[in-house]
Amino acid sequence: MISTAYARWTPDPAARQRVASHIVEHEGDELRLWVEDGAVHTALPWWEFERRTLLETGLPTQQPTYSRSVIPYTAIPFTLRARLNRVRIAALRRRSEDSGFPADPVETGVDRFRESLWTQAAELAGVPLHAPETARTLVLTHDVDEEYGWPGIETLRRIERDLGVASAFGVLSQRYTAAERDLQALIDDGCEVFSHGYLHDGTLAFLPADELRRRLHHFFEVYPSMRGQVRGFRAGQLVRSRSMFEVVAEVFDYDLTPPTVELGGPHGWRTGCATTIPFVDEHGLAHLPLTLPQDYFLAFIDRLRPDEIARRWLDAAEAVWSVGGTAVHLVHPDNVRRRPALAAAYRTFLEQALDAGARVRLPHQVMAADLPSAPEPT
Repeated sequence: MISTAYARWTPDPAARQRVASHIVEHEGDELRLWVEDGAVHTALPWWEFERRTLLETGLPTQQPTYSRSVIPYTAIPFTLRARLNRVRIAALRRRSEDSGFPADPVETGVDRFRESLWTQAAELAGVPLHAPETARTLVLTHDVDEEYGWPGIETLRRIERDLGVASAFGVLSQRYTAAERDLQALIDDGCEVFSHGYLHDGTLAFLPADELRRRLHHFFEVYPSMRGQVRGFRAGQLVRSRSMFEVVAEVFDYDLTPPTVELGGPHGWRTGCATTIPFVDEHGLAHLPLTLPQDYFLAFIDRLRPDEIARRWLDAAEAVWSVGGTAVHLVHPDNVRRRPALAAAYRTFLEQALDAGARVRLPHQVMAADLPSAPEPT
């Protein structure tokens, strides 16, 4: 089975074991999954459904076409890439047999069902249930996809300093090389640094294990002072595979790659792990899902105004918090430079989120607090 943040409901490990075992014993029709209004349902037992959903066992395994080209996608000017991607996504939408699951902008049905399931099972097992805290946790992340984005870091940090919050920055090791003093300065400023991979070319998930392992370790060869300080990873463009995560688990403590839902990403029209709750996969790697809509799609595909972008982010965050999930946000420093109005949208979102009671935490803080050891059904 997959371990999720069950500590939110049943903190004691022995109690979790009893509840997990009871779910197995009483797995009947009433414990089948019905998502949202019943439009999506499954006859699978809960444990198997959860495993398949969170691990995205149905994710297409073929490497994205653009990452197989002799000419790197970065050779195409950004504006033209965005235009071509809008055409591609429109075609994907027309061709897809869309199940609507995971729902956008954020899927909450699986998390609601999990809470209901564990509530029922805890009652049947006679285990006291601790209601989930309404922590309204917000994690701020910034992937620095190219050297061009470095000046955008200070733009984002000025906003965050004004509001008294910190964030996490994903850094590459081969496409560019950052100055270690700049990474240390971010950490000294209360932020976190995580690995964003090697080249940001969409190939990591499909490499042989030895080459993937070399590229992941390359981060610490280029930035040796980050050993012991960098513990997290997010794959470039969120291109992912279960075989990639197996190797990532050897090098990093946690991962921030899987989106709760993504429309028109590298893997196709509608993909995602369908949960807003941190979880541990089959390889022991902890995942913190990306739960809020990405800035790239809102700003360059949907081409929304700054106030519309801020509203989309806040609405999605409220949906995540309504099921006890962690709102994980992503805005790229590169994109803030390309479209400065994104900075205004980011400030508006942060101000409104903080006014609504959001508590900003770093990825390593969430992972340390929210993930118990996995309860095993018997």
